[in-house]
Amino acid sequence: MIPAEPAQQPIPRPEPLREAVYARIVDLILNGHYPPGAALTEASLSRALDVSRTPVREALLRLEAEGVLSSSLARGFTVRPLVRREVVELYPILGSLEALAVRTARPLDPATLDALRETFGELARCTDPVRRWRLDTEAHGALVAASGNGHLMTFVRRLRTNVSRYELTYMREAPSREDADRQHVEIVDALAACDPSTAAAILEQHWHDGMRVILDWLDQRDS
Repeated sequence: MIPAEPAQQPIPRPEPLREAVYARIVDLILNGHYPPGAALTEASLSRALDVSRTPVREALLRLEAEGVLSSSLARGFTVRPLVRREVVELYPILGSLEALAVRTARPLDPATLDALRETFGELARCTDPVRRWRLDTEAHGALVAASGNGHLMTFVRRLRTNVSRYELTYMREAPSREDADRQHVEIVDALAACDPSTAAAILEQHWHDGMRVILDWLDQRDS
């Protein structure tokens, strides 16, 4: 089934066009407009975003390089399907990178810790899958940003865009995340106690547990 074209929402010209087009296409994928297996065409996206095909193609090629899309001469670009092997490969990498960020970060000031607690608290109460994903991304992004390592932040951001296809699809079908929410609180508590080693260990366990949950869900989905 070919999804309907997204409602026309022209990109505001003051924004850097290339990044704005990329961000809008990512939103369309993560909001479920283009689910796994759906086709994306330069022509329809160009019309919907009211931009030329050049920045659209650049964004699609970037998402292909990041593992979100695949392409073929016959079908063009499609959102990659959800597969076990990718989960097994990506989740431990993200866990290791975020743990590295926490271990090498400067001590977090009280305002940052309060902001993390507030975001994770809202996340625990939230039931909307897309909002949950945005809150989760915001909080984890703040943890990584505290490292001050720009390359690390870029690597994590690219991986999370890919992993989010799994997280959002899972949250729409099985939204329970009590264990993950508990671990978020434990991470912030460890950072507040100036214990980055414990926070890093919990983060790695957090991603390992998340991997097991997603793998079990994929098995049930495919059975």
